[in-house]
Amino acid sequence: MKRNFVFLLLISLLLTSCIKDLKKEGIYTKTICRGVLIEQRNNQPVSGMRVSLTNGDKIPMTVVSSVDGTFEIEVSAEEVSQRYYLQIEADSLYDSKQVSLQEVGYGKKLFDIGTIYIIGPEVPVVSTLDISNITAVAARCSGTVVDGGKSNVVARGFCWSTAQYPTLNDSHIVSGGGLGNFQEELTGLAVGTTYYVRAYATNGVGTGYGEQLSFTTLAGLPVVSTESISSIMPTSAVCGGNVMEDGGFAVTARGVCWSTTLQPTISHEHSSNGTGLGSYISTLSGLQPNTTYYVRAYATNVNGTVYGEQHSFTTTSGLPVVNTAIVTNIANGSATCGGTVQSDGGFTVTARGICYSTSPSPTTASPHTTDGTGLGSFVSQMTGLTSGVTYYVRAYATNGLGTVYGEERVFDAN
Repeated sequence: MKRNFVFLLLISLLLTSCIKDLKKEGIYTKTICRGVLIEQRNNQPVSGMRVSLTNGDKIPMTVVSSVDGTFEIEVSAEEVSQRYYLQIEADSLYDSKQVSLQEVGYGKKLFDIGTIYIIGPEVPVVSTLDISNITAVAARCSGTVVDGGKSNVVARGFCWSTAQYPTLNDSHIVSGGGLGNFQEELTGLAVGTTYYVRAYATNGVGTGYGEQLSFTTLAGLPVVSTESISSIMPTSAVCGGNVMEDGGFAVTARGVCWSTTLQPTISHEHSSNGTGLGSYISTLSGLQPNTTYYVRAYATNVNGTVYGEQHSFTTTSGLPVVNTAIVTNIANGSATCGGTVQSDGGFTVTARGICYSTSPSPTTASPHTTDGTGLGSFVSQMTGLTSGVTYYVRAYATNGLGTVYGEERVFDAN
């Protein structure tokens, strides 16, 4: 037993002596492996990546790459002989990578293992699936984001143009973000025109495009004009249109649409005035008095609905129009006045007369007369006036929408 111990001690002393001798000769049993991590896509250094020395089970050392992508890790000759290797990994944006160590580097203080290219995030992989529901002015496209490229897909959609290989510099529409299938309708297209379309997806790296597909919009929308507006009343008006061309497809609906907002469509109030070519008249009903409306004629065929030029009009107030007569026969505490109802505003005048007061702007809350109904002139008598007092008088007329007053007359009672 003592003999074995002496033998091992001699070997240990011999190895220690050899190591000292190797160091004296500038030969090292451990070496520093230096490398640089470069992102393969953009050829830029990658910092903050973990570089571990491992044999798959043990990890004796881990370092982190610096700002310029470099790292240094200590490796012994024994670890090389036991097939240790470098494991390079970071977050989910990068692929892990294994690097074998070379024995030629040992016996040196520093061994440069060179550039290691790391595969990082890329643009998304997206596919343009198909085009359907093609009309004269629209089409529906579908696509799918197959792979996000290890970075969140923040936008996806379609881009289109009359030139090949459209990009986001051309017309495009956004359809949310993320992976998976999506659909959108391309609108505002020109009739009978060939378009090229590609799905796209954008992540933190850039934009990827799918296959290019093409389609041609249908030809032949109707041509319609809006006629002038007439017979404007408080709650109605008359308009119409003229379908001059059917675009090669039968006009299945026509009429006018109106709204208090610009550019009315058939989603607003509208009339239906038959089918086919030619002129037609429409009555706009259910309107509000003293309100501005916008109106357009429309015509529909299998390719879609088109609109004529926009006109506007303002409904009448619906209130009567009344004038106050001159005050006459001022004597003995009385006077004569009256008025003329020139218009009933479209609604029957149910009361008329004059109102008077010693204060300006008298109303029917003041002393007043009642002098019949309807249109035309009437005469009113004021009695019980106080001599030497100034009076104010106005004619009035009332219909279902309210009461209006004529101009004010002023006189001094006798």
